[in-house]
Amino acid sequence: MISITTWSDLRAAIENHPATTILRAHAERLEEFADQPLGELCEFILVEPTDTLADLATTLGRTLHPPPWEYVERWNGWYELVLVTVDTGFGFVVLIPEGNRALLDYCATLIP
Repeated sequence: MISITTWSDLRAAIENHPATTILRAHAERLEEFADQPLGELCEFILVEPTDTLADLATTLGRTLHPPPWEYVERWNGWYELVLVTVDTGFGFVVLIPEGNRALLDYCATLIP
């Protein structure tokens, strides 16, 4: 799993990671808050093909049953899961590649 908590890491991921379209869209939405540390706004979790549901739960520090997600969307080749954890709006943006067999069944249950 790759964790992104800084603006510089987000910019690098936009240039180098296969989920560039999703990351760019988030960066544009967050642009007005660029004077704040990204890690105070959100954390991006980029799941890799070999990561498991247990790995994700450990990274987030919570159980994933029942699903805690505020928002779930399927992009071209990716699942995007958003979890807001505090009233200030901080949250996790989790990007899961459809090639991750361990999480594919879980993701498929999240979108009717």
